[in-house]
Amino acid sequence: MMIHKIKLKNTILFLTIFFMVGIYQAQNDSYRVELKNGNTFTGKLISENDLSLTFQTELGELVIPKENIVSSENLLDNRKNTDFETKPKIEEDKIIEFNQEGRWRTIYGAMSVGNTIYGTGIPYVLGMKSGNVAAGFQLIVFGATYYASYAYTANMDIPMGRSYMQYTGANLGFFSILPITSLIGIKNWSEIDPNLKISTLYSMFSVPYGVITADKLYNKWGLNNGQSYLISLGVNLGILNSIGLLQQTEWIDWAEKNPENFWRWTSSLTYSGALLGGYLAKKSALKNSSISGGDVGFLNTSMSLGIFNSLILGTLIDFDNYKTQTLLSMAGLNGFLFLGNHLNKKFGSMSQGQEKIVLLGMASSYLVWIGCVLLGDIDYTSDAARVLDMASVTGGWYLSRKSLNSQKSAMRFNKNEPERLSLAIQPTLRLKDRNLISGVNLSLKF
Repeated sequence: MMIHKIKLKNTILFLTIFFMVGIYQAQNDSYRVELKNGNTFTGKLISENDLSLTFQTELGELVIPKENIVSSENLLDNRKNTDFETKPKIEEDKIIEFNQEGRWRTIYGAMSVGNTIYGTGIPYVLGMKSGNVAAGFQLIVFGATYYASYAYTANMDIPMGRSYMQYTGANLGFFSILPITSLIGIKNWSEIDPNLKISTLYSMFSVPYGVITADKLYNKWGLNNGQSYLISLGVNLGILNSIGLLQQTEWIDWAEKNPENFWRWTSSLTYSGALLGGYLAKKSALKNSSISGGDVGFLNTSMSLGIFNSLILGTLIDFDNYKTQTLLSMAGLNGFLFLGNHLNKKFGSMSQGQEKIVLLGMASSYLVWIGCVLLGDIDYTSDAARVLDMASVTGGWYLSRKSLNSQKSAMRFNKNEPERLSLAIQPTLRLKDRNLISGVNLSLKF
């Protein structure tokens, strides 16, 4: 009997402790929650993650996003929590994608440098007289630079714009020796470096330094493909204009009478022109973030067309002085650059693929003119033929650029169904009775 009483007391004690623990846990997990819509409810917290809380309430389970909760108060200790910022879920297996459209140019540039400056330069500096040894070393370096650059760029974001900047930096680094030698003087430099071994070692340092510096500036300025391409174009434009201006001096007599002074000024001014052109192009590029690679490619095509037209025009006028031809070439270069920029602003931005269409349009326009010459038995050696050469290529350049805008800005009707009815207007050239006639193509889609 005594034993049964002890067991009964132990059972009652166990059940009392069990229910007290259950009540304590229920109170510990019970919260009063206030929502952003003004509602409140009381419930037991079941689970929690980064985005939501799950409660057991009288109405059943409720899953509440943390972003909808103003505060939650623990009913046991009256602790109130108001920090419910949702943290984005991190995808552990997320794959990072790189833009590597310019990777091949970086690898190609590394192989070119490896084959020339290092592959040829190192054997020359070390005095390897055996032709087989030097050639074997050059081939090994040529292949090694491929694998090294391939591994180095495997996980690197290299769009075309970054590649443009790398090439520009490499060129500026390579030619930076010109102002250095000009300051020291040709005669003094020839005494310091008679075999050009110091110059070769300098190039081994200056080229990669130029690439690294350009790479840093690319990331610092946050350039896109078009902006980088424009800076590269600006450097080339600065060089061409510097050389053109120098040719307006008596540079031939200058070089013969005082070669030291001539080299000092020409090399320094040309390199300074390259830097100034790049700087001005950078300022223009940063002001126009919407410029594309196709826009700059069209500017490059326009500059080439300007030089082409100026050379033909020079043959027609038959200048006696080369300085006048140089001035005319500079006018054509910069004039058509201005016109190309004006057309870009007027007709809108274009892709690099569209820029290639302009080249095809120029070529096709010229070929149509040549076809007319053959069919009409026209004297192609006449001055009039030269004028039509310029007119055909320039006309193809302008009409092709304009037609790209016409295709992009086709008139559309019925806003609810924009693809159902559209009108596109495009200029064209046709051959009729051995005459080239301009016309317009109308395309109605319904």
